[in-house]
Amino acid sequence: MIDKVKKVLVIDDDEDTLELLRMTLENHHFRCFTATAPTEGIEKAILNKPDLILLDLMLPEMSGFGFLREIKTHPELAHTPIVVLTALADEDVASESLSLGARGYLTKACNAKELVHMVKEYAS
Repeated sequence: MIDKVKKVLVIDDDEDTLELLRMTLENHHFRCFTATAPTEGIEKAILNKPDLILLDLMLPEMSGFGFLREIKTHPELAHTPIVVLTALADEDVASESLSLGARGYLTKACNAKELVHMVKEYAS
């Protein structure tokens, strides 16, 4: 039996970062959707039902923390695993992300192997 292709939604306001993450994930056989803002991310998550969301914290409109709170109000998305991927290498930020429901926390300084490992771990 062939495993279904896992879908990942990446939310980041930097287009270059989105493109790099999309290419990395697609090279590892994930189907990737992107959004540049939290509200667009919610809409795409409802439409595409991703197996995992990769979330930046510093976003326009609302922060990643706000997104983590907001997604819980959508029953169809409330149990979607979320991994925070941010430039903020801070224990308090990581702790708050996890307390708000993120399953994992990576800094953007991570390498592709670490990223793909975390996505595989939580998208299953």
